[in-house]
Amino acid sequence: MKKIVLAIIFIFLSVNLTVFANNNPNDYTKKPSCKEKKEFMQLLDSKLNFTTEQKAVLKENGKKNRKEMEKVVKKMEKLQHEIKAIYTSSNSKLEADIKSSTKKMQLVLLKQEADNLRKKHREEFEKILTNEQKIEFEKFRKELLIKKANQ
Repeated sequence: MKKIVLAIIFIFLSVNLTVFANNNPNDYTKKPSCKEKKEFMQLLDSKLNFTTEQKAVLKENGKKNRKEMEKVVKKMEKLQHEIKAIYTSSNSKLEADIKSSTKKMQLVLLKQEADNLRKKHREEFEKILTNEQKIEFEKFRKELLIKKANQ
């Protein structure tokens, strides 16, 4: 009886994790092109008028932040490939769900880690802004959110 209850709980958790993990599949792999990044930074610079010191700090932080995020993204991609391999090699979906459940949990944790890194990086970015720039940045951010919502 205990085994049946544990199996049901395990299946329930794996199904919920699958739904959660696949909510935005491969969201982390959708990288903007270099041209898009450059255009975005030029637009941001034109809105906020960065000083040369701020630009230097942004460049340095960008390199450091990119390295941190790349580590997490590589782990996520590796897990995603492992999960796909489990599903292609398994005889049934249930068997694959059970075998891949720990990897899916790890993937969820890595997505949370990536979100935490983004939040930390944004906080670092905002620390270098003056009060006026912070106000302009919030306006700019809201404009982008509205554009994104309308697409």
